Amino acid sequence: MLNKKNILWILLFGTLIGLNETLIGSFNIPYRPVILSTITITLLSIAARQIPKIGTSTLVILIAVIFKLNNMGFATCTVNVFFCGPSAILLLGIGYEASSFLFNRKITNNYLKLVLICGLTSIAAFSIFGIMNTYILNGWNESMLSVYVFSRAPMTALASSALSIFVLFLFKTNRSYNFARLNPYVINSAVMCMIIAIWLFGTFTQL
Repeated sequence: MLNKKNILWILLFGTLIGLNETLIGSFNIPYRPVILSTITITLLSIAARQIPKIGTSTLVILIAVIFKLNNMGFATCTVNVFFCGPSAILLLGIGYEASSFLFNRKITNNYLKLVLICGLTSIAAFSIFGIMNTYILNGWNESMLSVYVFSRAPMTALASSALSIFVLFLFKTNRSYNFARLNPYVINSAVMCMIIAIWLFGTFTQL
């Protein structure tokens, strides 16, 4: 069962992913889907490490989707708009949840496990999203699908694996830091204020 601390972490990571997809997603930069998905998968990896429970990734990504829909405006979010934005976030979260369930019990090496989870999440999410846009929404051609599946997906798999492993390494090397010395009330209050501030930003700033 989730306690108050875990709920706070889920809200935080979901909010950060929503901010990433909303803010960086508004930038017109090369390889934007790769950058967005790499950051999202890395945040999911941190969340899964912080709360190693079944359903963590799904709950985190649902918060992120709500954040994205809130920024877009619930009233103006048509079916096509939903499938072009929030559905991509949802696929990453569901893909990460399924990949974690598949590899967590079978593989004991944490680094190899992360590589497999990030890799499978990237390939599955990008492939499903590309097929959906090409053959269901008819918004892409097969050339775009090929680039998305055979170029963007492997790039995201490599980048998210590398970044997640780096973050895991930082956690392990700084494990000796005594966080117990910090006042939990102050930390929780600061985190909650940050969450509220980001949601207010997402609510009143249309990106």
